[in-house]
Amino acid sequence: MSTEGFLTGSLNDTTWIKPVGQGWKEVTYAIVDGLAVFEGDVILGTVEEMQKVKQFIAQNPGLTAPGTQPFGIGIAGAQFRWKNNTLPYEIDAALPNQQRVLDAIKHWEDNTPIKFVKRTASNPAHRNYVVFCFGDVCASMVGMRGGRQNVILGSLCTAGNCIHEIGHTVGLWHEQSRKDRDNFITINWASIPAKTRHNFDQHIQDGVDLGGYDYQSIMHYPKGAFSTDGRDTIVPKRAGVEIGQRKGLSAGDIAAVRKLIS
Repeated sequence: MSTEGFLTGSLNDTTWIKPVGQGWKEVTYAIVDGLAVFEGDVILGTVEEMQKVKQFIAQNPGLTAPGTQPFGIGIAGAQFRWKNNTLPYEIDAALPNQQRVLDAIKHWEDNTPIKFVKRTASNPAHRNYVVFCFGDVCASMVGMRGGRQNVILGSLCTAGNCIHEIGHTVGLWHEQSRKDRDNFITINWASIPAKTRHNFDQHIQDGVDLGGYDYQSIMHYPKGAFSTDGRDTIVPKRAGVEIGQRKGLSAGDIAAVRKLIS
């Protein structure tokens, strides 16, 4: 497990998702406590939900044919955006160090059009909301999924990690999942165990793919993600650049968010 606190799981399975502007794509996920976890910290949903999607695709194989544009799950349109760019939220009383959440929220509000409001259960406008809660690692869903959705923060998750997870909640995938990533980084497959190699698949293309490749993105994996031998698993092709920072949104992140919600 890397310093990011990724969920790795001991078992893998597959399902289908539909990224923005694209057809259905098959992806591999790790099974962790009944959740389908993609790219180490992205919760696709429960395993049961993902199996239903897989069954649906099996019963409708024409949906995966080239050029088809069916309805989709995943981050496929306005239904996965937060209304008025505002996230109603709660902080679970059992979450330690709640200031990290408040610091992350302030960073997002200071730098993007995204706003946060404390959830009121009786307010019908707050039926879709986020709960920041305690867990073993850092993890979240991508985009507005409906009803309650958790942003999980482990004891080692900093305010920077929380900024990253909010990025997923707003609708951003990981930077190194971009289609053009091989022009900018080299993946050291030899240092990545077989059971976690699916986390480096190039299946997702969403908001972070707007604009050029951004080494400074807070949505980028760190260089040692999922390494089992201490060697870097991601090597930038540009000398002297750092990746995987968890300090704050980069200029590229901010531009991507603005375009994503426009």
